[in-house]
Amino acid sequence: MTVGALRIDRIGAELRTKRIGRHIEYLESTSSTNDDAWRYVEADDADGLVIFAEYQSAGRGRSGRTWHSPRGASLLCSALLIDERAELTGGELGLVAAVATRDAIVACTDVVPVIKWPNDLLVSGRKLGGILTESRLRHDGIRAYVVGIGINCLQQHGHLVSALGDSATSLELESAYPVDRTALATSLLTELDRWLGEPRTWDDAYLRREWLARAEPMGRHVCLQHAGQVFSGLMIDLDPSTALVVQLDEGGIRAFDAGTTMIITTEVKSERYSTGGQVRSPANHNGAGGPEHVTTDSRTRRDQAIR
Repeated sequence: MTVGALRIDRIGAELRTKRIGRHIEYLESTSSTNDDAWRYVEADDADGLVIFAEYQSAGRGRSGRTWHSPRGASLLCSALLIDERAELTGGELGLVAAVATRDAIVACTDVVPVIKWPNDLLVSGRKLGGILTESRLRHDGIRAYVVGIGINCLQQHGHLVSALGDSATSLELESAYPVDRTALATSLLTELDRWLGEPRTWDDAYLRREWLARAEPMGRHVCLQHAGQVFSGLMIDLDPSTALVVQLDEGGIRAFDAGTTMIITTEVKSERYSTGGQVRSPANHNGAGGPEHVTTDSRTRRDQAIR
C-alpha cells in the first residue's frame, strides 16, 4: 500500500466523530462532489454525509472558477449539513471550514498554511487548498449547506504549472515526509466535527479570533472585485458578519461580503496595523504560529524519510 492511497475503510475505522462522517461515500470519478452531496439533501439521515472522490471532471471553486486536479492527487470531498437548529450562516461556515482544514493539515503534516480571506489556504503565497460553501432551502424550509474542500496533496511541480502557472503548490512539494491522504482525511473530518458537532459550543467572537490567528496578517494592501467594480486599500479587520473590513485608498472604511467579493491581489504595504485592540507587526506574524518552509531542505528530508 502506498502512503498516498486513500483508504475509506481505514477512515471509517479510525473516525470518532459525532456528526461529520456519519455516512461516507467514495467515488473513483465524478463531475462534482458538491453536486453529489446535494442529491441527498431531502433524505431523512443526510446530515453529516461526506463524499470523497479521486477525480472531478467539473470541480468548481468560488466565483465559478474551475478546480484542476490530476486523478488521485488531491483530497477532494464535500460535507452535507442540514441546519435544523438554524445555527449557521454561510459566512460563518466558510470561516469554520478554513480553520478546520488548516488545523487538519497542521495536525498530520509538517506544513503550516495560512488562510487567505475568506477561505483559501496558502503556503509561501501559493495556493494549497480551497473551500466552496453552498446553501439552499429544503422542501420543509430547513436550510442545508454543502462544504466542498480541495487540498493539493501529491501533485508534482509539472502538474501545477501546466494548469495553474506558478500560483499553486502541494503537500508533496512542501512537506519533508511522505503524504498520507487517509490520515489527512480522518484529521479533516475530526476537525470539522469539533466545530460542527452538535450542539454548537462557540460564538462569533471566538470564531473571529481563531480565524484571525491563522490568517494572513492584517495591514496588507489589497485589490478587490465587488459588484463589477475594483476597490483597493488596507485590510484592517474582520467584522462579526465575516466581512473583510478595508480602509479604502480613496478614503473611508468599507466591509466587503465574502459571498460577493473576490481578492485580486494582496501585498504587504503597512508596517503596523491594528486589529482587535492590539497593534502587531506583519513582519513578525505569519498568521499560523509556524516556521517558514524551505523547499530545498524539505525535499532533502523527505527523500531521506522515504529511503
